[in-house]
Amino acid sequence: MLASTARIARTVTVARVGCVPLASTARAASTALLDSIVERVERSLPTRAGASATSPSVVVGLSGGVDSAIAAWALKRCGADVTAATTKNWDGLNEDANEDCGYRDDLRSATEIARKIGIPLTEIDFTREYWNDVFEPYVKAFASGATPNPDLECNRSVKFGALLRHVTDVMGGDLLATGHYARIDRGVGERVRLLRGVDETKDQSYFLASVSGDALSKACFPLGEMLKSETREAARALGLPCAERRSSAGICFIGRRPFGDFIGEYIVPREGAFVDAETSRPVPGAPPHKGLASYTVGQRAKIGGAAKPWFVIGKNVEENVVYVANGADHDALFSTTAELADEFWISGERPEMNRLLAKARYASPLTPVTIASASSESFTPSKFSSSYVSASSLSESLRATFDAPERAVTPGQALVLYDGDVCLGGAVIHRVGATKFEKLYI
Repeated sequence: MLASTARIARTVTVARVGCVPLASTARAASTALLDSIVERVERSLPTRAGASATSPSVVVGLSGGVDSAIAAWALKRCGADVTAATTKNWDGLNEDANEDCGYRDDLRSATEIARKIGIPLTEIDFTREYWNDVFEPYVKAFASGATPNPDLECNRSVKFGALLRHVTDVMGGDLLATGHYARIDRGVGERVRLLRGVDETKDQSYFLASVSGDALSKACFPLGEMLKSETREAARALGLPCAERRSSAGICFIGRRPFGDFIGEYIVPREGAFVDAETSRPVPGAPPHKGLASYTVGQRAKIGGAAKPWFVIGKNVEENVVYVANGADHDALFSTTAELADEFWISGERPEMNRLLAKARYASPLTPVTIASASSESFTPSKFSSSYVSASSLSESLRATFDAPERAVTPGQALVLYDGDVCLGGAVIHRVGATKFEKLYI
């Protein structure tokens, strides 16, 4: 347990400065682009009863990157009362590697951005909340053979949970803004809808799918109608120090370490066999695997001596084996069905649905899918993948049937569902149906 779990969230004022003139390069930038950005960002702000439509109080989650920086700048240009907040979610001092997820660099960058734009910046410590609500469940899921996605839970529990409450209850903000590429449709009624971002290559609605509609009603995504290329261009034009900073990738608390080394600090690795899916026998000459938690479906297994590279197609927790097959497009990597549990819906209720679009992973394309009650027909699970819940937990689960075989459907990942551009929510993949290979040859 991290030592920081005994602490409550604390707030430390990092910078409160007057408006510093932006770099002279902004004067030579495309005025049309900057004006267009401001117009689009204005559309992301709600008109709210009891609050000024032109001067809402907005707290921007400032990460130190280019996306949140442009969000903060544009909101200020729109006339909003903007304050920035940066959160510390991971205490790397508790690890042998002494990693801090690059937090010090992020804080330094956020401080420079806030000074450049001319807004106050506050640091908030959420290491306890992150450990309890995100990291511990993440480790437990991995120990059960799943491959969870911590970003969805981080958005639900920390960013639009603990941070949002701090913004409204402590900082007195009307809205929490972030640099996500997604949109909010506030409509006419009380319910809001989450929409995909205009930039299809950067759309981040997948990571926001488990956030409640109530939380989204107090959120703002200024970049939802922008392209990532426009964000970069605007940052360069404004002379912001983060203009060329690389976008974050991967899981923040892992840092630059190999994933196997990191997860081995929390789950004792147990060596086992790589088993060939075609023969059901250990791969001849292959070294033992380094523990199930080091592998996920679809990744290259890094076993030498074959004409084609080996890829992970599944893990069996009971037998402690990693199933592999030759080739990135082997039939054993493709499934047409999956059982889902642990549902999350933006509206708070399971919507009426049948034919929808789905993403089985963030990087996966949208694919047509049929959603039905799991009890409505028989289900044949793949022998290559273990479920990490009991059968009783699946008594009210959903079944997803893809129109075409889907690659690397993975227990623990979220299947996020869409009705056109509208993100409805989704559920966690708990069991994968028989693969194309199993249906053809077993």
